[in-house]
Amino acid sequence: MKSASLAKASALIGVVIAFGWPLLVAATGISTHRITSVHDDTVVVWNEWLVVAILCVFAFAIQRRRPSEFGIRRMGWRDVLAGLGAAIVGFVLTGVATRVVVFPSSLTDPQKLAAVPLGLRVAVVLTAALCEEFIYRGFGIEELAFLTGKRWLAGLISLVLFTFSHAGLYGLSLALIVPGILGAVLTVLYLWRNNLFSCAIMHAIIDGIMILIIPAVIHTR
Repeated sequence: MKSASLAKASALIGVVIAFGWPLLVAATGISTHRITSVHDDTVVVWNEWLVVAILCVFAFAIQRRRPSEFGIRRMGWRDVLAGLGAAIVGFVLTGVATRVVVFPSSLTDPQKLAAVPLGLRVAVVLTAALCEEFIYRGFGIEELAFLTGKRWLAGLISLVLFTFSHAGLYGLSLALIVPGILGAVLTVLYLWRNNLFSCAIMHAIIDGIMILIIPAVIHTR
């Protein structure tokens, strides 16, 4: 009984940390979430890895749960294909959305992005793919499912909070429909395959094209 109460308490605290860290960063003013800023990118990379380290303590040291319970498992070829296919679906859906959405200049200026050191941009892409997927899909969904008993509800809550965690980057505007769409695809992918790395593949492809490839192409013209 006592161990069950401890597990629920640690899960609740972990969920608050997982979903609350973007609000803390915004409230303290240590980052304005501009991906064209070396300072902001550095803050995001360090913060996300720190959050993951803390959540790992709750999940694996306190609750003593297995990595596979958070989608950390070996990938098969179906998981790889699922990640690639989901990336294509995400691009198609967001491509439709971009026809009616106006994006902040800090997000759409490839020249400014190209000015950010390549190594830092690579770190941003990998950090987002690995850390955010663990925070919002692996840890977030599984801990919420543990607390609510409903995995679909956990996925929905995580999706909403993932979407609004991008408000610092996109603003409280219709532009949030883009991370919302991508988050929905990632959520469905995770609930379907139950493989965190499959989601990381999709996330890395999306961010890699936007943060690495497009600025490189524009910069070389």
